[in-house]
Amino acid sequence: MKTMLKDYHTTNQARILTALVLTGILSIGSGLTLLKSATANPANLSPAITNEVYPDKTKPNRLPPSVANAILKDLASKAGISTRELQVIDYSQKTWRNGCLELPQPNEFCTQALVPGWRVVVSNGRQKWIYHTNNNGRSLRLASANIPSQKQLPQKVRNAVLQQAQEISGLSARSLSIIDFKATNWSDGCDRSTPPYPCDPIVVSGWQVTVGAANQRWVFLSDNDGSRIKLAKNENLANTAKAVPIPTRELPPPLDQGVIFRQISSGGFAGRTYETVLLNDGSLIRVRIGDANDSERSVRRVSLWRLRQFQQSLNRTRGEFKNLSYPAPNGAADYITYTLTSRNGTVRYNDISQNNLPQNLQVVVQAWSKINNTQNY
Repeated sequence: MKTMLKDYHTTNQARILTALVLTGILSIGSGLTLLKSATANPANLSPAITNEVYPDKTKPNRLPPSVANAILKDLASKAGISTRELQVIDYSQKTWRNGCLELPQPNEFCTQALVPGWRVVVSNGRQKWIYHTNNNGRSLRLASANIPSQKQLPQKVRNAVLQQAQEISGLSARSLSIIDFKATNWSDGCDRSTPPYPCDPIVVSGWQVTVGAANQRWVFLSDNDGSRIKLAKNENLANTAKAVPIPTRELPPPLDQGVIFRQISSGGFAGRTYETVLLNDGSLIRVRIGDANDSERSVRRVSLWRLRQFQQSLNRTRGEFKNLSYPAPNGAADYITYTLTSRNGTVRYNDISQNNLPQNLQVVVQAWSKINNTQNY
């Protein structure tokens, strides 16, 4: 009996030892298998990598909000489009070679200085506009309006139309913009008599060009080289500006003897103040207020017939000079304020809301613009 128990105990120990050895072998094998799997597939142990693109990498220099806002407000004013319809679709930093941002107006003198700024493209989904600005957007110019599927407007026509619009509106060149154009044939005057009709119209091949500023539109007809231009339509897209009395302390002094009319302009980007007076002999004198050396004084003479024409306009509209002011819209900036004084009183307005003035007052402003722009000495 003792012999049998001893044999069983020995056999059982052998079985246990064999099991332990086999378990160890299996564990080692499994470990080798796992190690081999991990070595063969290291990517399975790493998180997934995405191809996310960050905007900062595509546009390292962001367009300042002040520049974008200035452009959108300017274009909305010129094109009569809500800023909600406009979107900046492209921009890039530029260094312009002169103070005109490389977009000089005809006969404009540009300071020869490098101006860091931006080239910005704006769109309303149908049309694109390109602007040149300085760094903060306080100086900006419209480079072009890209109207799809149309031929390019000749530069001679563009310049001639803008010049005509400037004379009619009395606005500065920077306030005007060509917002639409198309090639067209139009009738102008008469060619020859054809009974029973008095004459046949002259058919002119050329362009229809729309110029905008603030809430005003002018539609011009031009021939192919800009030598013949006709105003076809004048639209006012806003209500007449509301007038408020000019405080007594802000009224300018009365006109000196021999002075027919006076304009004082101030503000704008330059922030300078100029005084222009028209004398009864036709002399037109312009000086800059605060110029100690009187270096910007200019004196010229307008023709007698143009002087009489202007005086007639003043007489017909003398009731508009009631010491009233037509303020700029809230939030407007960098506008030019004009103070006009006749023998009957004073009126004050700005270049932003000029086209919303009463019609009679606009007649005076346009007549005065012709006096200022005339080349007759």
